[in-house]
Amino acid sequence: MDKKMTSEETKELTRKVMMAQHDLRQTRNRRKRQKIKEYIDHLNMNLGYTFLELREYGKAMAVFSTLSYTTHGEMKFNGMAWALTEMGHYDEARRLLEMGLDRFPRSYALWVAMGALYDRLGEDFESLKCIETALQFAPEDNAGGLYDKALTLMKLGCYGDARSIIDDLIERYPEDPTYLADRGALALDTGYPQEGLKYYQKAMELWQQNPIVYSGICIHTGLCTAYSQLGMKKEAMEIALEGLKKFPDEDPIIYQNVGATFFEMGWRDECIEILKKGTEKFPEDEELKKFLKDVEDDLDDPDDGEKPPLLGFLLLMALIYKKMKKK
Repeated sequence: MDKKMTSEETKELTRKVMMAQHDLRQTRNRRKRQKIKEYIDHLNMNLGYTFLELREYGKAMAVFSTLSYTTHGEMKFNGMAWALTEMGHYDEARRLLEMGLDRFPRSYALWVAMGALYDRLGEDFESLKCIETALQFAPEDNAGGLYDKALTLMKLGCYGDARSIIDDLIERYPEDPTYLADRGALALDTGYPQEGLKYYQKAMELWQQNPIVYSGICIHTGLCTAYSQLGMKKEAMEIALEGLKKFPDEDPIIYQNVGATFFEMGWRDECIEILKKGTEKFPEDEELKKFLKDVEDDLDDPDDGEKPPLLGFLLLMALIYKKMKKK
C-alpha cells in the first residue's frame, strides 16, 4: 500500500470513528452502547496502525491511548510501544513493554516489539533472545518473527542460519518481494554480487505489480549496490536516478544512492549538489551530512584527503540493517 492509499484509508477510518461516536451519543441502550464502544475501539486500533505506517507517530500514540486496556490491552501496549520506539523514547517504550509482558507474558506481538526495541538500541543478542521467545508463542503465520530473526542473524554475521530462514520465507510467500530483496542483500554481504543482482531483479518484477514504497526503496538501493559492485556504473546511476524520481520525499538513502553513483563517475560537483538537496530535505540525517562533508573534503584535497566510503559498503549497510516493519 503506498502513502496516498494509506492516507485515504486514514481519512475513511477517521470518518467512521466520528460517525460511530455520533451514534454512541445518540444511543441510550446499554447493550447497544457497549457494541458501539467495541466497534470504535476496533476502528481506532486500525487507525493507529495506519498512522504508524504513515510514520505519524504522535497521532498513532494519541489514538492507541484511547483504547481500552480491558478489551484491547495487548494491542494498546504494542501500538504505544511501537510509536514510542520510533520517536526515540526508548526508556518509556521499555517500561510500557515490561508492563505489557507482565500482563500478557505469552504475547507474540509484545515479544517481537521488545526485540525491535533492543535492535534499535544495538543490543543484538538481547533482540535475538526476545524474537526466539516470541516464536514460541507465534500464531500460524509467524513470518514477521522469522523475518526479524533472519535480519538479526545477518547483523550478527550468522549468514547461513539467516539464509535458511529467508529461503524458507521465499518458498512460503513467493509473491512477496521483500524476502527476495533481503536474499539479495545477503548475497551482496557475503561477496556474491551477481547472485545478489538476480534476486533484486526478481524482487523488482514482483514489486512493480504492487509498488509498496518502502520495499521499492530497498530494491532500488540493492540494485544500485549490486550494479556498482559489478562495475556497472551506468546501470547503477540509472537505477539510483529512477529511485530519486519515484521516492524524492521518502528516505535520505535515495539521495545517497545518487550522490554515490555521481561520485563513482567522477562527477564531484554534481555529487555535492544532490547531497545538499538531500540534507535540505532530511536535515536530521547524520549519515547524509557526513557523506557530503567527505565529498567536499575530497574536492578540496583530491590527492591527499581520505575518500568517502565506498558505494557498496555505504549503501549495503544501510539496506541490510534498516528493518522493514512487520505487523
